[in-house]
Amino acid sequence: MTENAAAKIKDVLEDILGDKKTLLKILSVVLILLIAVILRIHDENKADIKIESSEPVEELEYSEESSAQPAVIFVDISGAVEKPGVYEVTKETRLFEVIEMAGGLSEDADADHVNQASFVEDGQKIIIPVKGSDNAGDLLSSGPENSGSVNGLININTVSADELKTLNGIGDAMAERIIEYRSSRAFRSREDIMSVDGIGSKTYEKIKDHITV
Repeated sequence: MTENAAAKIKDVLEDILGDKKTLLKILSVVLILLIAVILRIHDENKADIKIESSEPVEELEYSEESSAQPAVIFVDISGAVEKPGVYEVTKETRLFEVIEMAGGLSEDADADHVNQASFVEDGQKIIIPVKGSDNAGDLLSSGPENSGSVNGLININTVSADELKTLNGIGDAMAERIIEYRSSRAFRSREDIMSVDGIGSKTYEKIKDHITV
């Protein structure tokens, strides 16, 4: 029986292999199946690549937004503070923060009327007044566009060198000395200007009716 079955299988295979049309049909079916499998695998791999590439893009956009830095500005603070000078801060900085950078208020500072919660501006000149000065209680502050003149008088604590030179007897060198002096301490009264090297009583008599603090 086994020999007869083997002989029949052999005869069928010989018939199939001998019939070229049947063989071609079988090969065509096999080829179509292979192509279908290859296309399916390709589509699955393509979908995986798209999913993986989407994540780094989102992370990059977030990184760019978080790297934004606030704008930098500069302010000049002097008068009744421990470390007068020019300080680099950012926008939305308040005066009390600048005062802290300048070492805090000195003992003779008139702090009761200084609005330390106010915002500072780029290029602003801030002079913290001292107790007992003519303008005690007023924060002497000006931006780059503001004049230091008060009611027609020259405020020797805030005006520019050019404005100081409009005073009788004050030239380039003397104006620079006045600015250098007030950078470390505020003038408490008009008479204090005589503490500047080169300004005596005669010069003071010429300018006293044109200045204020």
